[in-house]
Amino acid sequence: METQPFWKSKLTPYDAELFMMVESLLGKPCEPKNGGDSYFFEADYEKHNDPEYIMAVWDAIEGRTGKRLISIKDDAERHSLLVRIKFSDTQYPGIIRLPRDKEQTPTAGRVYCRKLAEIRAIQVDRNNADALLQFVGNGELEIPEIGPAIFHFRNAAGSVYAHAPELSYIVYVAPERFEIVDEETFEREYERK
Repeated sequence: METQPFWKSKLTPYDAELFMMVESLLGKPCEPKNGGDSYFFEADYEKHNDPEYIMAVWDAIEGRTGKRLISIKDDAERHSLLVRIKFSDTQYPGIIRLPRDKEQTPTAGRVYCRKLAEIRAIQVDRNNADALLQFVGNGELEIPEIGPAIFHFRNAAGSVYAHAPELSYIVYVAPERFEIVDEETFEREYERK
């Protein structure tokens, strides 16, 4: 059994989410490497070589890492952002290894009921640009010649750039924070009041 290098144990759950976010935005794997008191990775933007898109990814990385961010450099020749981030000072508990292949006992869990919750949301539609802008407070609606429209807006007090495809829903979570939920999930979980 291969053990992971010690430096990887210093990565936090937020670091893992950062890698997933960058991979989802750029469509390329994002592999961290050890940098001593920090780690670094390349964010390959070759598939999305658009200055505004690259700036949005840059802003998203800055917003996600905060004061831990050491540097971001744009290597235009290699079509990638070179990102260096300080390891977190917060200590996270190690992994507890549980035995595998134990017999399943569904009744071991507790019984829960889903809470009824009122939410505010709006569906992204190319015909309601003004309503989207009023709901979120910023953004622009991109309408391509072919394919669904996409509403781009700044989320979480302007630190993260979000992209909501047409027919998805933007759900109000907290002041200046919104969540994007695909149409199928939204309609399965919510109904109009």
